[in-house]
Amino acid sequence: MKHVTCSLVCIITMGGFLIAPCLAQPGRRLESPADRSLVTIIRVKPEMLSEWLDLQRNQVVPALKKSGVKTRTVYGSGIFGKAFEYTVIQPMKKFGDFDSQEAQAEALGSVADGKLSEKIRKCVVSVSSFVRTGLPDLSNPGESRAWPIVGFLRLRVVPGKMQEYQDQFKAAIVPALKKANANILVASWRLGTDGYDLIFETPMTKFADLDAPPPLVRALGAEGVAKVTASLNSLATVVENTILIRQEDLSF
Repeated sequence: MKHVTCSLVCIITMGGFLIAPCLAQPGRRLESPADRSLVTIIRVKPEMLSEWLDLQRNQVVPALKKSGVKTRTVYGSGIFGKAFEYTVIQPMKKFGDFDSQEAQAEALGSVADGKLSEKIRKCVVSVSSFVRTGLPDLSNPGESRAWPIVGFLRLRVVPGKMQEYQDQFKAAIVPALKKANANILVASWRLGTDGYDLIFETPMTKFADLDAPPPLVRALGAEGVAKVTASLNSLATVVENTILIRQEDLSF
């Protein structure tokens, strides 16, 4: 994917506005934050999509619930992004949980059933997993996390600048987002990646939300937005900019 310079990148919704000045953290640190999840990206063979969905709905989801998994969120892309790709998010408590075969299978979007796992493997092109760590000081998420549609932006940030950008984002951008009542969830990708990506997610209820005027621009004006982000422009590249759609029948 071609990288582009990050000047002012926005995902706009009726209730939220994502603005992506360039912030990241190197990400090899292994703290124990409260908001930590395992993210698994699954690329499904186009000709096997119906079978994979059927296995997930009728076998994987019931098995996960039976094993005690409390929540699982699955997003799909395709309208604006990669078709046949699914993102599975499950909360993490501790790394020691993965000492069990069951947890390792769940991390790959499967279950610890050899025959079922073999059926699932035949349906996929690739699977990758990594730790996602929420950054609450940089977020304004609102009350609900069960968003039907999510604007998703991934930035690759200049190494060694995490603390500087985090401080600037927290001081200049977060208050403006709150003033505009703009919901945003900011997270970093860590173990399982090189640790230099920062993720911005904005909630939407429908695609028409993208047609709404930007709340942050309404709050600060175009010149105000440019001013608060001026020192952060050109310090990251856009790796991915897409829309994710929650898959209700695969989530719980």
